[in-house]
Amino acid sequence: MKKELIYEEVLSMLNDRVDYKSITLSEVAKRCGMGKSTLYEYFESKDEMVYNSIIFYLNRMVKFFSASFKISTFRTTLKTFIKAIIITMKANYWMVMPWTFLDNYAPFFTEENADTITEMLYKCREVIISLFSSICEKGEEEGTLYKIDDQNINFAFNGIIGSLSEEIDADYDLESEDAKLFVEDLCSCVVKQLN
Repeated sequence: MKKELIYEEVLSMLNDRVDYKSITLSEVAKRCGMGKSTLYEYFESKDEMVYNSIIFYLNRMVKFFSASFKISTFRTTLKTFIKAIIITMKANYWMVMPWTFLDNYAPFFTEENADTITEMLYKCREVIISLFSSICEKGEEEGTLYKIDDQNINFAFNGIIGSLSEEIDADYDLESEDAKLFVEDLCSCVVKQLN
């Protein structure tokens, strides 16, 4: 449990775009309410701590997007998917936009660790797009969509990410009426793009 708390704090700092040099064992220990010596029980260095935090998160997200979704109707599942992407982007925006992580943090890792993280980030993105594709296939089965191919799927997915990047922030309330209307509008845009 302590390890997961540490991971969450590190990920929170990364998501807040904290400068890599400012992510220290002392600062993370303070945020977690534990002594720095406790962190040394788990990690030999800051780099190991940050690397393990990212790998933990990416594994969790691959599992979530590959196993946690039950596809019911196209529109219902698409709304659930968009809400999951909003939560993911609020938690760690670089999960669905790997290049932002690579631009900001990759230079601080060993080449091997940076390559592993890069590979996993793009694997996560593939899993997310694959789920989106399955949802769209359901729309095709129902007769809601009729232009499903890889290019259109990628175009529509990037449209969702672009819209969310511009619209959501830390205070975004998924339960507000505005948020519900925004998700509905985004669903309608996806349908238009794929028809």
